[in-house]
Amino acid sequence: MDRRPRTQRSTRALTLKLFEPTTPAPANTLPVFRLVDPPEEYDRDGDRMAAGALRLPAGEVDVPLFWDHSHKDPSAKNRLPVGRARIWFEGGEPLMSPVFDGVGELSQLCAEKVQAGTLRACSIGYLTLSARPNSRGGEDVQEAELLEVSITGIPAKRSAQRLKSMATPEEVQQAFDQMAKDVAETKAKVVELLALVTKLAPPADETKGADDGTTEDAPAEGEDAVTKYFRGLITKTGK
Repeated sequence: MDRRPRTQRSTRALTLKLFEPTTPAPANTLPVFRLVDPPEEYDRDGDRMAAGALRLPAGEVDVPLFWDHSHKDPSAKNRLPVGRARIWFEGGEPLMSPVFDGVGELSQLCAEKVQAGTLRACSIGYLTLSARPNSRGGEDVQEAELLEVSITGIPAKRSAQRLKSMATPEEVQQAFDQMAKDVAETKAKVVELLALVTKLAPPADETKGADDGTTEDAPAEGEDAVTKYFRGLITKTGK
């Protein structure tokens, strides 16, 4: 649980399915976590965070990632981050993917436990910019700047859990890029097919007779039939 002062804690949520591992996730699966609760929910410390209250520092797309807010550890051993927390917003809600640097035993151990599904929660450290007291003895945060994210065992925010699955912005972009490539390849194949059909089609003058009904082999009727018959005769003269 996050034991920091209320001005430096929190997390919020989306109505998405939680990650419920029965077996360890594939090694190439990128974990995705909620960061905050729905605005109407109180956390374990009686705090709430308004919708859209949490924001990143200007120009940043990630923040330091710690194990259980270890930057507050009185000993220097566990004060270093274990990686970076990549942040993006989906429908106005902040989401996070932990990127472990793998440097040191702590980072490796934390990454392995997240991958295995043992650690499925996170917590955030933030600077409160605007807030007011609420009836639970906590505060309703109206505006806050995200400073760090921690992987933790029990979060202050109940909804700050790993999601079952969700595409990251990079994965979405890759999907669009692949879709554009597939469309371009399909168009090229259509052009090749049209060229082949045009090449195999008979010239227009070969089909003209069939179109206007004036071919030489067209059957004659009435007087024309008789005339055609006699023209076709070969007469021989005897001596």
